[in-house]
Amino acid sequence: MFLLLLACVADPAPTDTTDQADPLPTYTCAGDVPEGQVSFPEDEQPQGASTEWWYWTGHLQDDAGRWYGFEQVFFLFDYNGTPYTMVHSAVTDIDADVFAFDGGFDVWDGEVPAEGFSFALSDWSATGGGGHDVLEGKVGDYGLDLVLDDAKQPVLEHGDGYHEYDAGGYTYYYSRTRMNAAGTLDVGGEARAVTGSAWFDRQWGDLDAAIRSGWDWFALQLDDGREVMIFLTRGADGTTLAGGTLVGADCMAEEIPADQLVVTSTGTWSPEEGCVYPSGWDVTLGDETLHVTPVRADQELAVPGVERYWEGAALVDGDATGRAYVELTKYCDG
Repeated sequence: MFLLLLACVADPAPTDTTDQADPLPTYTCAGDVPEGQVSFPEDEQPQGASTEWWYWTGHLQDDAGRWYGFEQVFFLFDYNGTPYTMVHSAVTDIDADVFAFDGGFDVWDGEVPAEGFSFALSDWSATGGGGHDVLEGKVGDYGLDLVLDDAKQPVLEHGDGYHEYDAGGYTYYYSRTRMNAAGTLDVGGEARAVTGSAWFDRQWGDLDAAIRSGWDWFALQLDDGREVMIFLTRGADGTTLAGGTLVGADCMAEEIPADQLVVTSTGTWSPEEGCVYPSGWDVTLGDETLHVTPVRADQELAVPGVERYWEGAALVDGDATGRAYVELTKYCDG
């Protein structure tokens, strides 16, 4: 019915991360709301585009030191003239070696709040705006109840928040690259207090051609207070276009020139024939090399009615340390 995003992971056995990384430190710096082709707070609301989303990923830790990755996303899209809302949600319980995901969709009622956004569908909801968001959701034995607060001002991706794809179409795109997370994660009926760090992406436009072509997306939150967004899009002629944004610990954001960025896959993971994802990467940014390693091989989402994709939590080491989320699309036949 509708095709979406995809990400990847590694061959090795599940990684026990409890003693490998300290909790992500909290960085807060103030700056002016950026000016470009995205307007705040107006563009936090639904914009009536053919495709748009409000997208959260992040890393949580409970009081016992156990780590979890999470994803929750609400989509709005037009299908044969009817507006739909769709949700995807996932939890990676790293120490228990469990990946749980779920999702659903329904006709959208078209209600636009006076400010920000507000979505609810089945077991999932998301409300917020202005860098203060509340998420609730349930996948399998896991239930999320999180409050997210921005530690930095929003970042306009692609320089001014607007980008035209070589394959056709365009996007408006901004991120909140470091949101402090706090709340509870219910695990099999046990409520565990969690804290951590989240990343929020807001994107809308004419995205059909980009979705059909496929992309790789990386969101790195480094322990030194920097964040890195990287995208690799595949053109119709088989070429790969690369770019991204580097946000400093001082909140200053700058585009990453294509000639300063090299992403090399170090392995593959395949759930079945006709579906092979890259798994593990070396990322070179100028004179700095980072190694991105998924925490679990299988973090593939196969939500009914949607083209399968992989989106998962990863560790970062090398010239800097931290955590990441990675998404890869269009790696499976059919």
